[in-house]
Amino acid sequence: MKALAGPAMLLILFGGYAIIRMTSGDKTPSRDFTDLELASDDAEHSGTCYALGTVLVANGMFGNAVRTWSSPEKGNKKKWLLTLERVIDGRHGPEQEFQKFTFEQVGEQVRLTSVDASEGVPTDVTANIDRMLHAPHGLGSTPVDRCAKPGATGYQFPPK
Repeated sequence: MKALAGPAMLLILFGGYAIIRMTSGDKTPSRDFTDLELASDDAEHSGTCYALGTVLVANGMFGNAVRTWSSPEKGNKKKWLLTLERVIDGRHGPEQEFQKFTFEQVGEQVRLTSVDASEGVPTDVTANIDRMLHAPHGLGSTPVDRCAKPGATGYQFPPK
């Protein structure tokens, strides 16, 4: 009987792990989603020349903020919500500050469709895209393939 205890324990552990993996959903967007070009908020939704993943990495994932991805629509892999929470030094002690960015895939681009935030934090989509683009511009981040060609243009992207 003791000889079966070890394999039985491994079977229970493996079974539990398999159940957890099968019942839990994606916690982050796929690489295919983050590799798409971030669109600007202008009328043409011109591309910014940077992939969403590049923009997030260049911004250092927004510093020391706690970052949480969620899918606002169950089963929709083309829409993701990024929540950033941080504690800041307020006037009367520590205060919690949050931002929620909703990204949606449209064609071969990812659009920032809405921003919700704590009081005093900008929620304008265009202003947030502009703020997000400062880091990849300043760091000289690698653009998407379409913008690596001579004469390519993008929203706030300096032509080559």
